[in-house]
Amino acid sequence: MNGTSKSSFWSKARKIFGFLLKFAIASAAVWFLLLRNPQALKTSLTGFSLFWLIPAGIAYCFHMLVVGWRWKKLTSILGVELPGAEAYSLTFQGYFFSLVIPGGAIGGDVVKMGVFSKRTKTGAKAEGAFTILMDRIVGMISLFLLTLALLPFAVPLLMQVEVPGVHHSLNPALIAAFALLCLAGLGASCIIFFHQAIRKVGFLDKWMQTADRISHGLLFRMTAATDVYARHWKDLSLLVLIGIFLVHIMTVIPLFFLFAGMGVRYSVFAVIVALTIGNIVGLLPFLPAGVGGRDLVTVMILTASGIPADRGTCAMLIYTMILLFFNLLGGVFFVFDSGRKQEAVKNAES
Repeated sequence: MNGTSKSSFWSKARKIFGFLLKFAIASAAVWFLLLRNPQALKTSLTGFSLFWLIPAGIAYCFHMLVVGWRWKKLTSILGVELPGAEAYSLTFQGYFFSLVIPGGAIGGDVVKMGVFSKRTKTGAKAEGAFTILMDRIVGMISLFLLTLALLPFAVPLLMQVEVPGVHHSLNPALIAAFALLCLAGLGASCIIFFHQAIRKVGFLDKWMQTADRISHGLLFRMTAATDVYARHWKDLSLLVLIGIFLVHIMTVIPLFFLFAGMGVRYSVFAVIVALTIGNIVGLLPFLPAGVGGRDLVTVMILTASGIPADRGTCAMLIYTMILLFFNLLGGVFFVFDSGRKQEAVKNAES
């Protein structure tokens, strides 16, 4: 076996191991929830009205459609062509690959970049890929802003959360650390808009110039694209607000329907806090589409709000099944992607 073959073999082995590790972590977290009180959980599932799966599924799918629309809007600001059907198809495909390949949500974005860049005309490929990064940045800003807005009012609730293996007296430190994490995430998401200030620092400017030479001008094309977005700050601000209400809060709406199907009384604020914080935990790259980590954290906060643990667990497990269904649906878009067929025709003609 030559060096290239060995490198290819170990590369594939790492990818397989990464996927299996993600699956094992998610399975362990879900299994932990299942074993806490299996009989009560079974009772909750038995009493659930399946009718409520319909509005819950519609609400969850709606936020994915908004994400596709937001990406199309970002491409139009930059002057990159993206048909609506392709925007929604690649968005669903991104969710699918976020589930099945290592890297979490970022892994799905990488696949989208690769596919979209092949379909973008010469001279705009880098800008096309950058629109996907900007879509991720806008989404992250929305999520961190929403979380930071909720946190001051959520402190009394979060103080009641019982974290396994952590003494209750450490809750204030955990809340403060989480707030700092969100601030850091918000800062990291926004820093790209301050590249002019960064370049005023001598060694950083030299580093950027070197990186630009190595990338054959790619870095400064990205900063130029950022300047275009900065000039459209009103549009970006609107997209951030839309992301808060029609993407991130919309992901909470399915839980309301699921609790209705169980006849559970709940605090709207507590449920929004629980799943919003759970969604941030779900960004961790070693979780497949956030499964496992999101469930554990959300159930802990729901339980602290007064919702019986078995009902909260039941709702989150059903929620995760809905999430997995729509993420896997992205695989169907991948299989029947007309763009792939068009690429094959172009390759055959060339």
